[in-house]
Amino acid sequence: MRKVLLVAVVLVCVFFACRKEETSHPELVLRYADNQGHGYPTVEAAKYMAELVKERTGGKIEIRVYPDSVLGSENSVMEQMVYGGIDMSRFSLGTLSQFFPELWTLQLPYLYTDSAHMWRVLDGEIGDMYLQGMSDKGLVGLAWYDAGARSFYTRMPISSVSSLRGLTIRVQENDMMSRTIELLGAKAVQIPYGDVYSALQKLRIDGAENNLPSYVFMDHNQAAPYFYQDEHFRLPEVVMISNDARKKVEAVDPAFVNLITECAKESGFYERKLWQEEEKRAYEEAVQSGVKFTIPGEDDMLALKKAMEPLYQELGPKEQDIVQRIGDT
Repeated sequence: MRKVLLVAVVLVCVFFACRKEETSHPELVLRYADNQGHGYPTVEAAKYMAELVKERTGGKIEIRVYPDSVLGSENSVMEQMVYGGIDMSRFSLGTLSQFFPELWTLQLPYLYTDSAHMWRVLDGEIGDMYLQGMSDKGLVGLAWYDAGARSFYTRMPISSVSSLRGLTIRVQENDMMSRTIELLGAKAVQIPYGDVYSALQKLRIDGAENNLPSYVFMDHNQAAPYFYQDEHFRLPEVVMISNDARKKVEAVDPAFVNLITECAKESGFYERKLWQEEEKRAYEEAVQSGVKFTIPGEDDMLALKKAMEPLYQELGPKEQDIVQRIGDT
């Protein structure tokens, strides 16, 4: 009889414990926006960050990730974050520079020699300086995400830099990118990311520029099968939180403010690993789909960099100093 009663008591306790777990709710829910789809490195890294935050806050804070631009384009999300409509997101430097002009320097074409060089810069004093500088206008920078190197892809073959002259190339809604294209003798057209495939199919544009995973992920390789791998831009992305959301986090527990920053940084290292894997997968898929890759020769690279000299000559003394520091890193 005692055994029966004991079992009954245990079952009742388990029932109420489970019921309590099922009905428990976080004290704060943060909405995180991303314009990429499920499976993309930035989205998976955001989910990873959400798991870390939920675990380390004991379930008190939950981050809900909304991919596929369901909360709006990057520019729209940025505006909503400023006014408190969205709590967190990650943004390309191309979008952020419209709100933080000081990021102009980090967008310069051919600024880094390779990926390792860029991460030496961003993981050091310069990267920390820029993250800390993005703390006004209602937003706070938390961590860097990788976005690879951007190259050109077109509907027709590109054999050299001269092949770009006269072409209509899609770029992000960003003046630096437009200037870069125009210095190469092409026409820049600013079109939202989600409209590029249609623009290629309808022959509104001759090509675009982006990183390899995005190129394959959005099936642009089906409409523009020629990839000119010059890697003109290396534009990392920034995970950000709104000031309003940060105050809400602080109200739950002041210690959680730094905790979320730490989780964001950890997710940044995780995203880099995912990015490397995705680049390899995207390259293999592109080759299998018939994409023709062209890697610029030494003369072409010199011509490309020489064409960008006006952008560097326009820099002020402070920006020139940062470029020098980046080169020496």
